Amino acid sequence: MLSSGRKHMKTSTTIIAALVSALAVSACGESASEKKVATQAAAKVNDGEISVHQINFVLQRGPSIQAEQADAARRQVLEGLIDQELAVQQALEAKLDRTPNVMQLLEATRREVLARAYLEQAGSGVAKPTATELRTYYADHPDNFANRKVYRLEELAFMSTPETLAKVKDQLAKGQPVAAIADSLKASGVAVSGGPAIKSAEQISLDLLPRIARAKEGQPQVYEDAGRAAIVTVLGTKPEPLDEAKALPLIESYLTNKQKAERVSDAVKQLRGKAKIEYLGDFSGSAPAAPAEKNRDDPPATQRSTKALPDSSKQSER
Repeated sequence: MLSSGRKHMKTSTTIIAALVSALAVSACGESASEKKVATQAAAKVNDGEISVHQINFVLQRGPSIQAEQADAARRQVLEGLIDQELAVQQALEAKLDRTPNVMQLLEATRREVLARAYLEQAGSGVAKPTATELRTYYADHPDNFANRKVYRLEELAFMSTPETLAKVKDQLAKGQPVAAIADSLKASGVAVSGGPAIKSAEQISLDLLPRIARAKEGQPQVYEDAGRAAIVTVLGTKPEPLDEAKALPLIESYLTNKQKAERVSDAVKQLRGKAKIEYLGDFSGSAPAAPAEKNRDDPPATQRSTKALPDSSKQSER
């Protein structure tokens, strides 16, 4: 059984979650215990109310619902909001909203909502890609579409220094097996991870894909990026081309999101350029180096968008 301390901690965590969730709902102008909307009330809970707007807000954030399931879904959401309102009322009665932990969570949620709202506004209004742009992208990236493949890989990722990387390349040049190189790295105190993996073309960044697409099966290659490296061996491939008709909607979505991301990135850069930022305490001194920009020509994710290697997106020639 849980001790009384654990029970209290678990109860507090649940109430905190309810408070934070309630704040998110109130961000849309509806509060369960404030700003009552008499004509749109769905339920009264003690001195509070649940509005239809709150129910619709929750439904809009979830997956689409079939028309025949709408009434049941609305009822289910209402019951959940009633439970939430009861917890919020008890939290407020116990003045939990004045405790340091809850106050920090509420403020953090408020800041997150406001920042997200600004960034969404900054990334809005992008032009729809033209048909020519879509077809050009398709033609320029055959490894992702017309010549698309699914790759069966063997990956060996490790933290690298110039010395470690030079040693690994030398071992590969001498024909040492990858397993033996892994053992050598571990013996030297270098953390090693990885193993077999199956990845489709869109799961590999454009920096890596051309080289992997043309690699000979069974021939290990070294890739490196910002202190990390990996030995990747293509064990086998399976052609799975994606024709233009199926690819164009995916490319359109990708290019649109790419434009939005670029707008957001530019907006943040402008804000930083105008702002007076001073690093204090342990962070005083020169500003940290700017993070490397994400490759703006990464392929659209037809299923998922991940890199071929853990934290490795650039290639180095052997």
